[in-house]
Amino acid sequence: MAQPTNRRTMRVARTDSIFVDTPAATPERTLPEKPDLELVHIPPHYLLPPTQPSPFEGTLEASLNALLDFGRTHPNSMSIMNVLRQCVTTTTNWLDVLVPVLELEENTAMGNGRLLLEELLFLATRTLLPEQIAQNRACMHRMYAAKRTTSMKMILRYDMLREWTKRENKHFIIVESHPPLPNLEASLLAEKYGKPHSGRRPLLANIWATLIAAPAQGYGVYKVGQAMKHHVTGLDKWLMFEDDEVAGWNTETLVQLVMQALLQWQWLRDNTERMEHMEVRGWEDLEGRTDECEWVRDDKRTKEPRLR
Repeated sequence: MAQPTNRRTMRVARTDSIFVDTPAATPERTLPEKPDLELVHIPPHYLLPPTQPSPFEGTLEASLNALLDFGRTHPNSMSIMNVLRQCVTTTTNWLDVLVPVLELEENTAMGNGRLLLEELLFLATRTLLPEQIAQNRACMHRMYAAKRTTSMKMILRYDMLREWTKRENKHFIIVESHPPLPNLEASLLAEKYGKPHSGRRPLLANIWATLIAAPAQGYGVYKVGQAMKHHVTGLDKWLMFEDDEVAGWNTETLVQLVMQALLQWQWLRDNTERMEHMEVRGWEDLEGRTDECEWVRDDKRTKEPRLR
């Protein structure tokens, strides 16, 4: 079978080197008294009831339509939208694309270039990334159902774009994927969040709980459910950026994070398309020994979780 040349090396290099810490520290949330020991160090927003039905279609088409709508609302962004709607390329110089936006005058449709960049960041973190995470997880489900011995370090997973976050005891922070339960709070969130909005998409507090929720009928097979667990990474806090938090950043930081968010989305889009191509070929790329598969990260520094 055909294997990608130096695929593993490329993936590690690009995920480990480009990202910087977010500029504003998020206040540490307190856990309930006497929490379940298994839930210690898991931020409470992962444990919120998921919004059902999900406001995300989990398709590339949904993201491409969102880009079109954004361009119509903000005409000064059309050059950026055109780049994002094209097939993924590694040659785009995002700094050259974004910096001219800052030169927009106060009387533009958006008010000024700074505000347009803020809107672009929220488009990426509240619509584009969630849509492709949902698409990627759906593809993961089909992959693990067909190839149950596939490693959880399969490099095309959405949670392999960044390093897995560790607790102080050096254990990874992993969140279970459970079927949603009927919940009035989640229903109210769905009603509010699912309505059309002409401006900035509001922050969904339970966005991660919504994205990682299992199907209503569950996964059916224990190994599949284990493989579908969510590994917390540096990407997670990006989807939780708040309006006031972003407004308080300096412009240089904002430009850097917009570039990174758009790159992150492009890579995730590309990874998911690769997975779908594998599916068409019957997942033959994943056959053979795990330690010989180019699509599984071989990281000697960490002990790989095993499915039991």
